[in-house]
Parts: sequence; structure tokens; C-alpha cells
Amino acid sequence: MTLKEAIEILKKAGVDSPDYDARELFRAYVGESLITLNTASDSEELTEAVSRRAAREPLQYILGTVGFYREEYRVTPDCLIPRSDTEILVDYAVKHIPDGERFADLCSGSGCIGISTLKNTTGTHCDAYDLSDGAIKLTLENARLNGVEHRLTAHKRDLLREDIEGEYFAILSNPPYIPRRVYEGLEKEIFHEPKMAFVGGESGLVFYERLIPVSINSIKKGGFIAFEIGYDQAEAIKDITCAHRLTCEIIKDYSGNDRVAVIRRK
Repeated sequence: MTLKEAIEILKKAGVDSPDYDARELFRAYVGESLITLNTASDSEELTEAVSRRAAREPLQYILGTVGFYREEYRVTPDCLIPRSDTEILVDYAVKHIPDGERFADLCSGSGCIGISTLKNTTGTHCDAYDLSDGAIKLTLENARLNGVEHRLTAHKRDLLREDIEGEYFAILSNPPYIPRRVYEGLEKEIFHEPKMAFVGGESGLVFYERLIPVSINSIKKGGFIAFEIGYDQAEAIKDITCAHRLTCEIIKDYSGNDRVAVIRRK
């Protein structure tokens, strides 16, 4: 198979970025630094990888890793694939959590939010919470890979039914926030990721409705909650925070869409 043939296979399969994805697969499985359209390989692993991508399995799962913020993460179908929009949340946390403070990462998944925040702050500690055994295992593995395993503690918890423990300067989360009806119409790659990491009930708001009033009771004086939100959910989040007499600042992502809600006591 040549690179040109792989690109055509992915293009016919409806992959959004066939050129990029084919080149990444060739780099991973051929191992040559110079890749041209005529570069060829008989590698069975490469052929299988191209077939998996043509079946719309996410490139990140096939490669097994993804870059996020300033770190590298291992990813599997046990977790949501870290996305660049979530870096907005991490960047805020890094700039606003003081040295030595403790914070929580709710619905931790791969652990990218908590681990990148740990890596880029000094003396901080993170409690990571998730319901999935696979996600917790991956969080711990990524903490070791990034050298912060001694500053992270993982907890298995059903956050819609159970409370978190302790007092924190900040509580961070990218919770499931896609309405059920919207989820069904998303691109095919999404369905390889865990559904529970996407769907936030019929409205997409169930985690915010549960976690905002519960989390604020665990925040130290001067601290904050920072949640990733859907591009069209800012007003709904403000309604929830207003009902609990909290302030809400909305931060936009790289595309100018509402992306992070920063919540504090008045």
C-alpha cells in the first residue's frame, strides 16, 4: 500500500482529514521520517490501521496517544479523547490555582484536566473522580507517564448520586453535556467513544444541576468552580448559578464560542 492509496481509501470512507490521518498512520507504522505519496509498505499492522480508520475509528485510539495542552496522554475507548477546546479550562486553572493548593477533577476520563494542571503548577494536589474503572486506571497510568502520580489520588464515584470528599480551592470538570437527541446525530467517530462521557440527560444539563450546588460547598474561600460547557449552554448555566446566588463568568474558546463557566460565591 502506498500513501496515495491510503489517502484514497480514507477519502472514500468519508474521513474528514484523509491526507493528515494517512500520513500519521504511515509515520507510526512505517517509521520513515520522509513520507511521500509514493512511500509504500507491506506492513500488516499499517493495513489494519488504515482499515480501522476507514471504519471511522478515531485516529487517536489507533495511535494510542494524543497531545493535550503541553503533555502527552495515552487514550483508549475507556475514555473521551481529549480535545483542544478543553485546554481553555486547563489554562484558566493553571493561571488561577495558587501553589500548594488542592483541587478536584470531576469526570476525569483520561485525567488530562487534572494532570496537565498538576504539571503546570507547583506543589498542587488533585483528587480525580470518575465512575468508570477503565477511566480511573487510565488516569493513574497517565499520571505516572507524566510524572505526577504522587500528587494525584483517584476515586471511583457516581457523581450524580454520591458527593465528593474534602475541601478544595478549585473544582474542575468537563462533564457529559450533550443532550440525548443531539448525540444521535453526531459524526460516526463519536460512537467509538464512551456514550456516558457525552450524554448529560435529555437536556444536557443534569450534571451541572447536580454538581454546581454540591461542589460550591466544597470550595475554600476565594476558590472557584470551572466547568466546560456546550457552546449554547451559557444562559442555562447562568440560570442555575443565579438560583444558588453564585456568580458566573463565561470564557470563550479559540473559535469564539462559549466554552468554560467559572463559578464563584458572591
